[in-house]
Parts: sequence; C-alpha cells; structure tokens
Amino acid sequence: MIDREEACAVCGYVSNLEAVVPDHLIPKSVTEEAGVPESATVNLCRNCHYELHSWYRMKVANVAYDPDTKRFRDKSWGEMARDYESVFNSFKKYKYEQRKLVRQSRRR
Repeated sequence: MIDREEACAVCGYVSNLEAVVPDHLIPKSVTEEAGVPESATVNLCRNCHYELHSWYRMKVANVAYDPDTKRFRDKSWGEMARDYESVFNSFKKYKYEQRKLVRQSRRR
C-alpha cells in the first residue's frame, strides 16, 4: 500500500528513497519578515521542487508598479507572501493540466 505522505503533492510521484521532501509554500524568510505564521509545507519530488523554485524566481518580484505615482515601489512582505502562494497554486494547476494532456495523448 502506498503511503500518500510520501507522494509528491504536485505530480504524485512516490518514492521510498527520500526523493520526496517537505517544502514550505512560502519561504520562511518571507513569513518571518511579514510577521505571519509559518506557511504550510507540501511534499515535493526533486523535479517539482526545482521547477517550482524556478517559477518563484520568474514570477515573484519584490517590486510592484504603482500606476498612481507611475513608479515602482517595494512590495510589502504580506504582498510577497500572497504572491508565493498564488504562484504555487498556478504551478500546481499547470502541472495538473500537463498530466491531463499526457494521459489524453496516451489514449489515442
């Protein structure tokens, strides 16, 4: 029987070789600075972990454009925490859609 605790929360990969490890949805440094409780952790395989952190580097910025002043401003730590959570949810949806397409192509 497969212990779902050892499965990747994104792709479902299962490993008994410690290839699936817990990771914080929002980096601890961000939650500490934002003054919010530590974020939830999810189990990720090494591939999803690497890919998710690549998404974070591409999609989470520490500045935002303010249309009123027509200038960039530093984001608050709370905004950063929300961005990380949003990017994780987008990543998980993207990976789900990818798996769905692969399953459909195998049926043909």
